[in-house]
Amino acid sequence: MDDRNRKEERKPKDLAHLEVVISLASIHTSQMNAVHILSDLAEYPEYFGPLREEIETDKNSYYKLEKLDSFMRESQRRNPPTLLSYHRIMQKDFVLQDGTLLPKDAHITVAVDEIQNDSCVTPDPMRFDPFRYYRLRQEDGHNHLHQFATTEPNILNFGHRKYACPERFFAALEIKTILVRLIMDYDWKLPDGQGRPENLKAHEFIFPNQEGVLQMKVRRH
Repeated sequence: MDDRNRKEERKPKDLAHLEVVISLASIHTSQMNAVHILSDLAEYPEYFGPLREEIETDKNSYYKLEKLDSFMRESQRRNPPTLLSYHRIMQKDFVLQDGTLLPKDAHITVAVDEIQNDSCVTPDPMRFDPFRYYRLRQEDGHNHLHQFATTEPNILNFGHRKYACPERFFAALEIKTILVRLIMDYDWKLPDGQGRPENLKAHEFIFPNQEGVLQMKVRRH
């Protein structure tokens, strides 16, 4: 990392700052995604059965857990890590095809959440449909698409093409490993009379509610 940085970025404090940013992008986002999924499962407990059945059938291959993968992707759609992405500072003036001027030094970004939840991209986006992407993968030629780690032009939580997160497949496996263990070994629910904890928002970022409570117990096999 030190060799690749520009001279002005080689100070220890700058490297430490970069390491914190990398840790935030890799560790906390996976953890928060898993917590969102736990809360969504508690809100929709009828999906415990189908997920456990799938895990029992394909427990030796996490790649085959298409229903769990779909639940993860739908949960991420509902609880994105950020509403905005692709932050850039314009190095020079640039005119878009419709005549819009992006002036030098302007801060621009992409409304990734609005794009993904446009009804032309995601039909009935207000409905939480955990097996939405599982059904799409059953269509001819689509089995390798619509996965949690798949990037698409209109679904940009992991970026796309050369800007795609290189560790997204590891993140998917990491989250599945956590979820499979919890789903098979524990039951959990929201406290009686309480709904799903409302997410917290800081600027464009979405976080699980730190005061949210899930009641858990060991399953009796």
